[in-house]
Amino acid sequence: MDERLVEAAQALLTGYDTALSRQWREEDRRWRTEDMCWRQKELHFSDAQHTFLEQQRQWRQQDTEQRHLDNARALWARVVEKNRRDVEEKAEQLKAISTLAALISGFALSAFLQFEFGDYVDKSGAVLPLFGVTMALTVRQVCGSQG
Repeated sequence: MDERLVEAAQALLTGYDTALSRQWREEDRRWRTEDMCWRQKELHFSDAQHTFLEQQRQWRQQDTEQRHLDNARALWARVVEKNRRDVEEKAEQLKAISTLAALISGFALSAFLQFEFGDYVDKSGAVLPLFGVTMALTVRQVCGSQG
């Protein structure tokens, strides 16, 4: 009877061990299935996060390029504005010089025309050409000092 009792106890314990082992394996399979689902979701989330970071990097690069372009446009606009102001200033100076030269030339011409040299100067001498050269140098000096 001892042997039968030991065999019965051993059979009972073996059956119980087998049942527990089967239950543990099924629980392990469920856990592995659930773990695989979580890993798939984590992989999907990681891909989405990587895509988002890549897009953010591209957006940052495009924004940087756009800022460089905007800075270049602003710099170019300043250079163009400075050149425009310089040209306008030089044009005003040229207008003033031309007005002054016209006035001086007019005065020189009217002085030459109103000069009565008939009785005082010998027309064949060097005084008349010297007078003309002096008037031309006066006009040249005034125009040259303004530029």
